[in-house]
Amino acid sequence: GGHSIDDDTLKFGLSVTGFVHPEKIWTNAGAKVGDHLILTKGLGTGTLTAGLKRREFTESQISAAIDSMAMINNVVDYLNADLTSAIHAATDITGFGISGHAMQMALASKTSLHFEFAKLPVLPGAIDALTAGFLTKAHRSNREYTEQQLACEGVDSTHQLLLHDPQTSGGLLMSVDPSQSANIVTALKTAFPFTRVVGSVEESGSRALRFG
Repeated sequence: GGHSIDDDTLKFGLSVTGFVHPEKIWTNAGAKVGDHLILTKGLGTGTLTAGLKRREFTESQISAAIDSMAMINNVVDYLNADLTSAIHAATDITGFGISGHAMQMALASKTSLHFEFAKLPVLPGAIDALTAGFLTKAHRSNREYTEQQLACEGVDSTHQLLLHDPQTSGGLLMSVDPSQSANIVTALKTAFPFTRVVGSVEESGSRALRFG
């Protein structure tokens, strides 16, 4: 990504290049109807760090979020070949929030994604931070970016903000063979304790995303 920033906070920038075998690439375009959706980290780093910047929280109060952001998404280190091959598509959840990145996966895969909102992992304190109004500009821009493709059923306005919460070093959203989803969750939970099945892939519909 590229950003132009003018403020008083010290920034550190870097770039990373590498190689990957063409038959071992996970893209966001391979989700299959019937797949289970697995998320590996809790949501809420955007609102919690917003509260930290306002000095409403101390670092110790958002330690779970800091620990989560410090975790590298090296899920392949915990999966055997069978489990790795069961992952059909993947995307990181970063600045566009789960709504934006999931929408991109659904559109790229020509499917719709259904999430069970109650199953989404949430970092401690994140809902309280959203309720207190600790928001960023990305909460609004992510909502505007996804609103034409997003349906929420029974999710109040405060909890909907969680869907648009911009993540720093968020988890991976993976579309996986349902016969292996439980095994993948078990394998990853030791390193990524928030890992869980959060939804499923459906035939393409009028909206790319459905939360309910």
